[in-house]
Amino acid sequence: MALNKDLCGILAVGEQKERAARDFYLDAARRTTHPLGKKMFDRLAGEETRHAQLLQDWANQGVCPVDVKFPPVDKNWLNKARAKIREAVKAETTDTQALELGQDMERKAIAFYNDCGTKTDDQAVKDLFARLRAEEDKHLALLTDLYDYMVNPELWSVRDQRSHFDS
Repeated sequence: MALNKDLCGILAVGEQKERAARDFYLDAARRTTHPLGKKMFDRLAGEETRHAQLLQDWANQGVCPVDVKFPPVDKNWLNKARAKIREAVKAETTDTQALELGQDMERKAIAFYNDCGTKTDDQAVKDLFARLRAEEDKHLALLTDLYDYMVNPELWSVRDQRSHFDS
């Protein structure tokens, strides 16, 4: 199976987005004061790293046309993303605000992968984007769950039928 040039470009953009998300989570893990928040942000950073590697592996396994080189990470774009993260996450940013920023980032990733899935008829490619979207859905659920716990631990402990960040 080979992807067209446009889809190979999407893989490259996706990889850069995953690297920016990893950087956000690493920064959030360093800054957060809550031990559960630190663990979750570290976990999410690792998962975003795996997502970036998955996208790179797809390109390296020959799914992109031979004449298309998977571009290296665009340092300018990545630097802009990192600057945006530094601007959003300041020393005075609270743990719950960092969780809100993470939730927003995951919602954007979900929308990105939804959109990617509509740009191909190849089922294997659709499956890749669906898999990544599902993982981003899990990230959003984890962030939302921890946010709910931090905002109202009493209510969180009695609710049911929702995922829990520690499960």
